[in-house]
Amino acid sequence: MARKSGGGRQKIPIKFIEDRAKRSVAFSKRKSGVLKKVSELSTMCGIDMGLILFNESGKVFSYGNPTLNVILDRFLGLDPQRVLNPASRKIIEAQKIYRIQEMEAKIMNGEEMLKLEELRGKTLSLEMTNHAIGKWWEQPIEKMTLDQIQLRNACMENLKMIFEEYKRLMMDTHNWNSLNQ
Repeated sequence: MARKSGGGRQKIPIKFIEDRAKRSVAFSKRKSGVLKKVSELSTMCGIDMGLILFNESGKVFSYGNPTLNVILDRFLGLDPQRVLNPASRKIIEAQKIYRIQEMEAKIMNGEEMLKLEELRGKTLSLEMTNHAIGKWWEQPIEKMTLDQIQLRNACMENLKMIFEEYKRLMMDTHNWNSLNQ
């Protein structure tokens, strides 16, 4: 019996791909692998590195450890602390503080909203319980007598028959309309 050879990993020639669609697919499939390898190398060797990729349509993909801006500043010989004058640093710090305060305010507001919603839920639950006290059929089954359970069951069976009759009538009406169109 002849053995089938599987597709598996096949060696492909490394040359320019003429077909634009195939070239785009190859880029899409291999891009994540390249970024993963760069990340692994950076982590394993404890080095700072950056990678920038542009696809044919101009979309940018990048990786930087610690960040791409830090890598580019180092590459260009810029010291981030020297590039910014003291006034600029103060403005940046003020913006950071403002953003932190803004986020803390949003968190506080969210916590207050959560407390209000929990209180509202408890109030609704209490109202539903108080409403159901006078209606034995809305009580939990554990609080019903045997007669009440049997009556409730009979009512539910009756309701089920009414719904099934309604469903049958709706289907007949639908079928009738379909035939007459």
